[in-house]
Amino acid sequence: MKEQNIRKPMYAKEEMGRLVKWVFGLPLIFVIWLGLSLVMPTFADSQRVRIVLNIISYLMFIMVTIIVVSRFLKFPFKKMLYETQAFRAKYLFAGFIPMFCVGIGTTLLWKVIQPQNFTYTLQPGWPIDFALAFVLVTLAAFLEEVLCRAYIAYFIADNMETKPKKQALYILASALVFTIAHFQNPEVSGSQAIYSMVFYFIMGAALMTVTLRTKGIEAALGIHMANNLINAWFFTYKDAALITNAVYTHANNIGPWMLVQSVLCVVLSMAAVLFVSKKRA
Repeated sequence: MKEQNIRKPMYAKEEMGRLVKWVFGLPLIFVIWLGLSLVMPTFADSQRVRIVLNIISYLMFIMVTIIVVSRFLKFPFKKMLYETQAFRAKYLFAGFIPMFCVGIGTTLLWKVIQPQNFTYTLQPGWPIDFALAFVLVTLAAFLEEVLCRAYIAYFIADNMETKPKKQALYILASALVFTIAHFQNPEVSGSQAIYSMVFYFIMGAALMTVTLRTKGIEAALGIHMANNLINAWFFTYKDAALITNAVYTHANNIGPWMLVQSVLCVVLSMAAVLFVSKKRA
């Protein structure tokens, strides 16, 4: 009888099961992430130094994450980012450009309608601050996409799931994890907490949807980066997780109208990515 050539799952030789490792791996990573993110910025004595220390902490944590995923979980880290052989910049820009343009456009419209709520706050030395903010935003978005999208997308199978029911479950899981990961942010408190959590949940679900559709995190990373760069460069607000040298500071806390605007930007960006992915299919 001819021996069948059956591909063994990549966890076949593991002492611990796949499910056990995934369940304990994610909390382990988040605990280390929380520790680094809380300890590093405490040494800062200025806004710029705080950003630099945050950059260092994210670089350290990305290395820790790679070690945990590739050594502890025995999973090829590159495959978690995209299933193809090369990084697809087209999907990165397909997510980034719509989100950036719609986000800037709707906020400028809001500024025209309510100019009293926006204060010009750009300080000297902004080119350096903008460059540092870009590096920080890129690292932070990359890390969150790895943990909240790629990590979950490979929870059961060796490849990204294609069954609709499984995808729905993964989208829900990603939205929950993404929301929980932002509980430490100052905007998730008080009367504005519900609006912040709803936004993070919807954004988490949308980013997981485009990740599963495009078989990689490039599009989700683009949307995520654009959203954070708008806040870091142009329109920050008082309760931002990290105060930056932005052009304007918005006086109001997160409320229902800001939630509607943010969700609209995410949904339109997701639709743009899905259109591009369908067109190239």
